[in-house]
Amino acid sequence: MKLKQMTKALIAIGVLNSLAVAVPAFAQEQKIQRIEVTGSSIKRTNIETSASVQVLTREDIIRSGANTALGVITDSVAVGVSLNSASQGSGGFATGASAAGMRGLGKVATLVLVNGRRIAPYGLSDGAQDNFTNLDAIASDAIDRIEILKDGASAIYGSDAIAGVINIILRKNYQGAEIKAGYRVAENFADNRSRNVSAIYGYGDVETNGFNTYLTIEGYKRDGYTTGDLRDKYPEWHRQTPGRSTWDAKSAYTPTGNYFISSTNIKAAPGCPAADIDPIDKQCKMDILDYAGQTTNNERYALASNTSFKIGKEIDANFELTYANAYNSYIVGPSTTPATTGSSIWYNVYGGKMVGPFTYPKLPVGHPSNPYTTPVEYRARMMDTGDGFNFNKTNSEQYRAMLNLNGTWGNYDWKSAFGHMESTADKSTRSTSAKGYTDAIVNKTYKFGQKNDIALLETMFPVRTTKGKATTTFFDATMTGEVMQLPAGPLSVAAGIDIRREAYEMKSSDNVLNGELVGIFGLQVKDTRNQYAIFGEATIPVIKDLEVSAALRADKQGDFDAHVSPKLGLRYTVTDALLVRATASGGFRAPNIVESGNGLGRSSVSNGNIDPRRCPIATELNNLIQNNPNATTADKTLGNSYRNTDCSASLPSFVASNPDLKPETSRSYTLGFVMAPSKQWSFAMDYYNIERKDQIGTRSVVDILKGEAGLPAGQLLRVDNSASDNEFIALVKKYAPTTTANFQNIGKLGLVYNPYVNSGKTRASGLDFDVTSRFKIANVGDLRLSLDGNYEMNYQTYSVADGKWNKNVVGTYDRGGRMGAKVTAALKTGNWDNSVVVNYNGGYSTNSISSPTYCATQKVAAENMAACEHVDESIFVNYSLSYSGIKNTRINFFVGNLFNSEGPVTWRDGWAPTFRTFYVSGSYKF
Repeated sequence: MKLKQMTKALIAIGVLNSLAVAVPAFAQEQKIQRIEVTGSSIKRTNIETSASVQVLTREDIIRSGANTALGVITDSVAVGVSLNSASQGSGGFATGASAAGMRGLGKVATLVLVNGRRIAPYGLSDGAQDNFTNLDAIASDAIDRIEILKDGASAIYGSDAIAGVINIILRKNYQGAEIKAGYRVAENFADNRSRNVSAIYGYGDVETNGFNTYLTIEGYKRDGYTTGDLRDKYPEWHRQTPGRSTWDAKSAYTPTGNYFISSTNIKAAPGCPAADIDPIDKQCKMDILDYAGQTTNNERYALASNTSFKIGKEIDANFELTYANAYNSYIVGPSTTPATTGSSIWYNVYGGKMVGPFTYPKLPVGHPSNPYTTPVEYRARMMDTGDGFNFNKTNSEQYRAMLNLNGTWGNYDWKSAFGHMESTADKSTRSTSAKGYTDAIVNKTYKFGQKNDIALLETMFPVRTTKGKATTTFFDATMTGEVMQLPAGPLSVAAGIDIRREAYEMKSSDNVLNGELVGIFGLQVKDTRNQYAIFGEATIPVIKDLEVSAALRADKQGDFDAHVSPKLGLRYTVTDALLVRATASGGFRAPNIVESGNGLGRSSVSNGNIDPRRCPIATELNNLIQNNPNATTADKTLGNSYRNTDCSASLPSFVASNPDLKPETSRSYTLGFVMAPSKQWSFAMDYYNIERKDQIGTRSVVDILKGEAGLPAGQLLRVDNSASDNEFIALVKKYAPTTTANFQNIGKLGLVYNPYVNSGKTRASGLDFDVTSRFKIANVGDLRLSLDGNYEMNYQTYSVADGKWNKNVVGTYDRGGRMGAKVTAALKTGNWDNSVVVNYNGGYSTNSISSPTYCATQKVAAENMAACEHVDESIFVNYSLSYSGIKNTRINFFVGNLFNSEGPVTWRDGWAPTFRTFYVSGSYKF
């Protein structure tokens, strides 16, 4: 079979670009149309290039059952979720958005394009640093296909294309009208549901009417749910994992409250209903799980419009407009009186100084709720801050307007685009005012157990906001064509320019930047930057069946030196059925405005950290409580809370912008082959190796804590925590009176000064592989089988503290299993289209860089050690069915997790729900 016939077969089975419908059969004497493939500026007839490109077609999208852009994109094994608006916590900077990444290098190292060009980054930077493309702003039903380039492409696209490129291609030249509606729900858990509706209308034919235009509108709504809604779903093993033995215990923070005289002397305040008195410890308790939000309520709307027309006879024009609006709202319960035994530290950005340690006040003598002759800690729930007073919501908007022009000039094709895009986001919630709360307690103006004046509540818990805005105006132009005929074929080249003006601003409210709110961290940055680039590319037929591609791009951004990114590719037809390919490329990511621009910097907090000096001690102490058969639930809960402050610790930090940063750089190599032994079968495998250096960021908390002894004085601050430590030890001695364990005068993590630097390095390698086949089964239909997989071989980060590479974390908690794969079997018989998808993720060790002997360090019981040390592989099966036998109608039915499989036991993370879900959608064409 000739190579061109092999390429045709590969196109037919969906491995390559779905634009193949535009390419006539090579065996016929017809004019061949050239098309553009993601990863190259040169139009070509042979779609298989030197780099691997995976295509998710419209049919693939329908079969996936996904009704969000994030779900569609991450249906590929090569792409992972970096941020999910449905599950992210409420405390992050970039709530209300979703993002994807490749190779474990994160969302900032993966370039996301829409119709081959960038869209404005989300208005709020994740972690107050990462600018990224918000996938929630893209209408999923407007997507025609997705092309995933599994190779670095900075030489083609510039900054950010280190790990790969995701090109989302929207519908074009649509005629007619169609409406679609869908509903998703989890089995036996109706609170986990979402709905979507969309409509599209298109009119005109460019050749007949001189234009074609369409408009598509999509709406999506997801309901949030609470931990209480999941109460009956949790398995028993979850309770046995470290720090979760009392996950569903009733809370001692109630409307009438309890007096915390000491950790061994807690008394219910008068007025507690008899039914709420714990029969064991006599404390007043209430169930709070219904106040604990697991997911957000989310509503979003998006539209896309595309108008194609001609300017004269030679120029094809296209005007595109996309717009999206989203609203996310977390489930937030009433506030509680904070513990007075602990302390908080945060940062005053305007003042340039640390705030704290701050300790919440006890009820003073004479307070209506204090019956004692000394100040006392009163643990109560302020019910008047519920019912909508407390809230946490994010609103965002995004649009892009773009005019594309395409034409020919002699023997050359040219294209150009001009556009403007903008993204805004506004997050608002309430937080505790250090002065307002303290004054209300000390001055005895807040009255517990009753409805207080709204003005008083506003002073205690004022609204804080974070607002962000990103804008980009751009112009680009490219010319491509054949410049000469070489003995082995035509020499094709492309050259172009890319000009962008970017502006970004993000600001926390003044009460945050002034350090007025307890433990809250903010950012203020505002700057603009111009970016210029020139690039060139050539496809060179060296000898028959051997093609070399070369690309070079120079980017100049702001005050930074110009950066040059090269790429070299090789494509060799060994036999009619075997293609060998390879690439070598350099990539880069330019510092963004948050990292290097004008501003006051940011303060933030890193959560979930293991303090290597205090966590082992806290775990040892807590186990003396948890393993004592006489320990009460209340004491176990208190012990877990003490332990978690050191084993899942918060570490505040302050980071300043650094105008002297260098770009992150990378080098990557790929080597692979495509084999097509017949028209029905194809097999491809590619090895990749990426090393990224000069990574921009703060040193990782793990690295800082590991190298604490060698840090400069004052960079990491520990604070006196003896009051809380003594309470913890007193509680422990209630059950183990002879213990001598203590914290050895090691202070609690306080604050770290951690400026942006070029210090990090990461390297990753592995194998991508896929197998596809398509058969016609007589009297049955068309059967398509495919395997999409990735095998990770190595993933390492660099330790500044140790001055060497950390261990390979593939197969550990830090990275997960070595192999991920998706097997699809799709059978189309007449009006019926069935598909079964098996998703596999490999198992991994629970150990990590921060905790290399996690289970032993956490003193996990012997009978649970095996379950703790290894997370088993997971296998989930999905099924989809489509029927199109009714005129103009298509009905789709999808079952996620068909066999209702439980996820593997994850001792370190605890249980996470894995429901069987049902999705039904229907569309009608007019």
